[in-house]
Amino acid sequence: MKTLITKRIFKRRIILPAIGITLFFVALIVLRNEIQQFSWSTFREHVRLIPEHQLFLAFGVTIASYLILTFYDKIALVNLGIRLSWHKIAKASFLGFAFSHNITPSLLVGGTIRYRIYSSLGISGFNVTKVVGFCALTLWVGFMTLGGVIFAGTSVRLPDNIDWPLPNLQYVGWIFIVAIVIYLILCRTIRATIAFRGKLFSLPKLPIAVGQIMVSSLDLIASSLILYLLLPPIEELSYPLFLAIYLIGFMGGIISQVPGGLGVIETILVLMLGSFIESTQILSAVLVYRLFYFIIPLMTAAVILAIHEIRQRRKNQQVSGGAYP
Repeated sequence: MKTLITKRIFKRRIILPAIGITLFFVALIVLRNEIQQFSWSTFREHVRLIPEHQLFLAFGVTIASYLILTFYDKIALVNLGIRLSWHKIAKASFLGFAFSHNITPSLLVGGTIRYRIYSSLGISGFNVTKVVGFCALTLWVGFMTLGGVIFAGTSVRLPDNIDWPLPNLQYVGWIFIVAIVIYLILCRTIRATIAFRGKLFSLPKLPIAVGQIMVSSLDLIASSLILYLLLPPIEELSYPLFLAIYLIGFMGGIISQVPGGLGVIETILVLMLGSFIESTQILSAVLVYRLFYFIIPLMTAAVILAIHEIRQRRKNQQVSGGAYP
């Protein structure tokens, strides 16, 4: 038993980070020519070409995207039978996602931040773990639903230099759709607790599962729309086609385990959008996207978390002072 646990720890702590580091450096190698051509003057020039109303709209969609993210936690807590006001949930959710988007391992970081908030509201650590796991499940349920529809409905092709056994992703899309249909059927029919790898799980009820699909799909649509608004308008690049490419980059970023998919997402976008847009324009748009979706929320979250910790410390001091005059 100890040997098995040791192997699992080795896999998580050594192998997965090694894969992430490898993919990160592979991405840098692929991007080396584009990076050499890229400069801050080029970046400023491309940003000036983005209409102001599109910049403001992209930032507004970023705010909407983080509002949508709060419903991940809301659905998870409803599934557990825990009722909290939205503003309390929003605080924990925003902090959890803002930090986990930028720091890996994201589940550990998101869980730790959520525990700091939810524990002060009387929610046990075990239930916080369930919330984090349920949020991860919600993300993949939405990704497979949206990806299934988009991949099956578009003829997006991977670049010829990428070794992939299928000519396009339509087969993957149909596999995703079948998997989601099975998931919904199981949520409708199975109410018993399921044992998996020594842990007990229960599937959500069908309305909760439908809520997962809606929230996660809206989240992915919103986050992709931010970047789409920052790219130069190209008639041949429709939004559904871009969304398919974005979802491929999103999946690659998560698999890489690199914080924010840094380098990996850029590589996939440059490879797959290169026939539509210059690589320097893509990199410029992605930099603004990262500023809006990653950096600004992280800085805001750091301030909110600091204020929360100060208030909690003062509250604990008052309680201690009242208990021991």
